[in-house]
Amino acid sequence: MSSVNINKKQNLRVAFIVGSFPEISETFIIDQACDLIDRGVGVEIYAFNRGGANKDHISKRYFQYGLDKKTMYLSVPANKILRIIMAGPRLVRLLLYRPASIFKIASNFKVLFWDLKPFFGKKYDLYHCHFGNVGSNFVMIKKVLGIKEKFITSLYGQDVSKRIKEKGIAIYRGLIEESALFFVMSEDMKRRVVGHGFSSEKVLVHPIGINLDNYNFKERAISENKEINIVSVGRFVEKKGFDDLLRALAIVKEKTSKKFRCYMIGDGPLREKIHSLAGTLGLNDVVEFKGFMAIERILDFFQNMSFFVQPSKTAKDGDTE
Repeated sequence: MSSVNINKKQNLRVAFIVGSFPEISETFIIDQACDLIDRGVGVEIYAFNRGGANKDHISKRYFQYGLDKKTMYLSVPANKILRIIMAGPRLVRLLLYRPASIFKIASNFKVLFWDLKPFFGKKYDLYHCHFGNVGSNFVMIKKVLGIKEKFITSLYGQDVSKRIKEKGIAIYRGLIEESALFFVMSEDMKRRVVGHGFSSEKVLVHPIGINLDNYNFKERAISENKEINIVSVGRFVEKKGFDDLLRALAIVKEKTSKKFRCYMIGDGPLREKIHSLAGTLGLNDVVEFKGFMAIERILDFFQNMSFFVQPSKTAKDGDTE
């Protein structure tokens, strides 16, 4: 099996490569960085874009560990014309830092849209890319900057579903060759990526974990007249299945006289559609939308809930967990 051999020295240094940071729906990246820091690992984060989340909704650990000071942004302008204008100065800066990069730029010209200066002079024991498209971009950066250290890639739901369906497996050709290891979330996900040509020996099932100490046990008991409190958390996108949950709640409401209430924590592009569906199904009296919350507030909210429900499905565009 392919392995990543790292010298276990005290000042191990790891660079996270991410798309945008911080994001409310990607608390797991914050937790991974903080947990490594707790273990004495030096962590720095390189993000292609700034996260658009309200800072009030971000995990407190982001601030407690000073991750804002450990994050460098590669400044990708949204405007395509501006990207082209900025490419010239970035090319000059890159050639002054590493003249040999001229031989790699022609086949990796996209790097000129990114500000690679934060990488200059930095050395890490390992690079960890989160999401397949980020890993593919890092392959180009690695070649142009002559980075010799190995990198690993964590693949998530849309990486092995929607993106492959839309663009084909060719989008990962360079990544498949260059990444030392791939972490996937389940055996099913491993089966899918191996079926697309990833080496089985390089794909490890390594689900995202949680710290159980943060989830205080509380015995739930429901009396005859007590209201049942249901909670669900997630982004309002098709694959999360909130529309299915609402339809199920409509059936429950029709068939039971028991009092219940469902709290939906989250937001997203389907916000208006989900809110409208709740009204259409006559659920406004039993469904309450709470919007985004920081993870700490969510855990507190759980204490008064009877149970948690997490719907999920495959979206029409192929996106799945």
